Amino acid sequence: YHQDAYLREFCAKVLSCTPCPNGRFAVVLDETAFYPEGGGQPADHGALGPARVVDVQLQGETILHYTTAPLHTGETVQGNIDWARRFDHMQQHTGEHITSGLIKSRFGFDNLGFRMGRESVVLECSGQLDAAQLEELELAVNEVICRDGEVRAWFPRPDELAALTYRSKKEITGDVRIVDAAGADVCACCGTHVERCGQVGSIKLTSAQSYKGGTRVTMLCGMRAYEDHCIKFQNAEAVSGLLSAKINETAAAVQRLADENAALRAEKAALETRLFAA
Repeated sequence: YHQDAYLREFCAKVLSCTPCPNGRFAVVLDETAFYPEGGGQPADHGALGPARVVDVQLQGETILHYTTAPLHTGETVQGNIDWARRFDHMQQHTGEHITSGLIKSRFGFDNLGFRMGRESVVLECSGQLDAAQLEELELAVNEVICRDGEVRAWFPRPDELAALTYRSKKEITGDVRIVDAAGADVCACCGTHVERCGQVGSIKLTSAQSYKGGTRVTMLCGMRAYEDHCIKFQNAEAVSGLLSAKINETAAAVQRLADENAALRAEKAALETRLFAA
């Protein structure tokens, strides 16, 4: 997965298969394309021969594939990556790089961590971002995507690494893998990423909250952003029909309804006062 994030199928030898208390089996292979959970990115799913892979974890230097069925030690099996899941993670992770890199270069705030959930990506930065800055950030990240620059991941030589300026949340020893997202971000990272920024598709910042003196930003990338747009557009169309207003004029129509409702409530209160007096 470090060498080729686009590899979907491979063959490998089973080195061991150990039963787990939860009914799963921990399988170790001589090599693998399955990404183990780490660095804020969830594990790959897929299959090893007839067994489904439901989790992958790194234990020391060993990658454990948790399967739904046992495999025979010594046999060669075909591995199949759940590509839809993998590519979604590649889009989200690359989008997070671009966003975190621009937060650092434009506003000087550090990335304190990020989590890739099933529905969205949440990242935390060290400073307060106001509405104008968030609007500027969203435009900037999508401009990077439109320029479709190369995303490069590699292990620099020690002298090359020493000359690089890159983001890292902790001190790293040994081999360091660097990801350069078209110059928008240069960061130490173990995850999987797309080859070019354009494959991220688009990025939408859906919310931002003050959190421990910084900002917690929720974002969607790629197909997640597209699906979110579709849902919101469908809802906007439904509201437009109910209000008999053009889809881009629904806010004004809702404001008119709110004003009319406030006037009716005031009139009702006045009539109740008159009734009580009578």
